[in-house]
Amino acid sequence: MATRAHRLPASTEHSRLTATAVERGVSLLVLAGVAAAVAYGWLHRHERWIDPEHGIGYALGIVGGSLMLLLLAYPLRKRVRPATRAVGTVGFWFRLHMLLGLLGPLAILYHSRFSWGALNSAFALGAMIVVSTSGLVGRFFYSRVHRGYSGRKLELRALREEMDGKLARLEGLGMAGGAIMECLQPLEAQAIAAGTSFRAGAWAVVGLGIRTRRLHARLRRDLAGGERRLVQARALLAEYFEAVRRTAEFAFYDRLLRLWHLLHLPLFVVLVAAAVLHIIAVHMY
Repeated sequence: MATRAHRLPASTEHSRLTATAVERGVSLLVLAGVAAAVAYGWLHRHERWIDPEHGIGYALGIVGGSLMLLLLAYPLRKRVRPATRAVGTVGFWFRLHMLLGLLGPLAILYHSRFSWGALNSAFALGAMIVVSTSGLVGRFFYSRVHRGYSGRKLELRALREEMDGKLARLEGLGMAGGAIMECLQPLEAQAIAAGTSFRAGAWAVVGLGIRTRRLHARLRRDLAGGERRLVQARALLAEYFEAVRRTAEFAFYDRLLRLWHLLHLPLFVVLVAAAVLHIIAVHMY
């Protein structure tokens, strides 16, 4: 993150913003495509054009299971030492991990014809749905703790410095000692206190989200006008409120992400066991 003392050139910041926008656009397109495929399969689930025991339907089960196993490549890649030569960056494997986490379940849903089937099939399908849902939840937590896909955590200390910088720049505009500064400073204390406990973090995320947006709307009305000083003040206020929310979210979602890591791997192990039992049952009986 760029600090006040070491700000990146505008061209570099613009290129990073552009890359992030492209990634978000591609992600939305992929999600839309998968959602459309799921909707199509659900609407045509009663048609018998896919047989899970023969032909394309059987192949989709193999492909889907293989893609789910390939999900292990990302956590393995993360544990490779930086000095060790490895294929692809961690960011690349994270993107691939997310893509496989969508395509694998999609193939298995088509393989199952969107039905539970026998007991062993229902258990394997249910485990897959739980793991896929857990992956989406983890991705949401990850987006609140990391910048893009780079894997660099949002440092709480850097965010605190960022908020201090916003306040200092507002003071430089001649707004020190006014009602605005009195309203802003308690928000920073509450955002920092979010890291003291899980309960405080949850309350800060919800409470600050509401308070900052309401206060921002009121202050924008108070600072209405076309003067350069007022325009700068409104822009700084928007950045400050965003920094407050990000600080509170970091403390809260970082706890949730740590807890999620403890639960996701056991769920994946259950999925693998259920898939193995399903394969054995299908080929033996």
